[in-house]
Amino acid sequence: MAYWWVNQKQTWRHEISGEYLWSPKTAAGGRRSIFYDNMTLLEPGDVVLSYFDGALRYAGVVVSRAVSEPKPDFGFAGNAWANDGWSVEMRFTQLPIVVQPQEHLQLYDSVKPERYGPMNNAGRVNQQYLFAIPSALGEHYLKTGGLSSAIVDENAKFDPSVDLLLHEAEEILADTHLTATEKHVLARARIGQGFFKEQVRRLEPVCRITGVSESRHLIASHMKPWSSSDNSERLDGNNGLLLSPHVDHLFDRGFITFESNGQVVASAQLNTDIVKRWKLDLTETTRRFRSSQIPYLEFHQEHIFRSS
Repeated sequence: MAYWWVNQKQTWRHEISGEYLWSPKTAAGGRRSIFYDNMTLLEPGDVVLSYFDGALRYAGVVVSRAVSEPKPDFGFAGNAWANDGWSVEMRFTQLPIVVQPQEHLQLYDSVKPERYGPMNNAGRVNQQYLFAIPSALGEHYLKTGGLSSAIVDENAKFDPSVDLLLHEAEEILADTHLTATEKHVLARARIGQGFFKEQVRRLEPVCRITGVSESRHLIASHMKPWSSSDNSERLDGNNGLLLSPHVDHLFDRGFITFESNGQVVASAQLNTDIVKRWKLDLTETTRRFRSSQIPYLEFHQEHIFRSS
């Protein structure tokens, strides 16, 4: 497990809520930058300390290695950045105690990297993106912030059993002795027991409407239904939402959908008395959807949602 420091001055609201890190692949003029190249060195289980507003405020656990992805919509921030970038899935935990790194300069000076450290000798933070820091320093910041390296186990989004579930599901789909219906039922059961839900949880850690985060009380719902998807789409976490059971009922049957900006859209066929009795607030805008989720969301909007 390695420790890292990320500066999120302009983008922390987007990255923390969206549970990802994103950087361009190159600096201005197409120059290589070690602070962007570091994104490709992140490994699942690494801990990234998030710095913004003059302090370390969150600790994130890396979920998966960097993938190539276009620049998210950061609003006015990042207008000068190239569109081609690196994206890394994360799970963030707020530090119970805000850490002012300038108050720990003695330790920093004793273990700091020889080159490319996040602060200079005077404690001024270097304005680059991602820095590798020594484990002793990372562990000290975590402890000072009220956490420990146990957050890796608590926040890990990956499960050793996932590969087994995927293998079993693929075996079912490839079994020539099963009818199409039997394959559908058996494979869906296996995926529903773990793999697909785990993939969805990496992108959608809470129900977008109720805010419930305990996955045992949530349902992994396909945006593009199983019957309309190919095998890869059926397993793709981008094709799912983690929803409370009553919200899943409405979404699965097309009584609600979402715009790409996260706004809930209710069908005219939805009985408003149901919404009232279930105490659902369908007026708030949730977080934006990722670009990789949009094709599935558009399918739901066009083919599942009861638009009239």
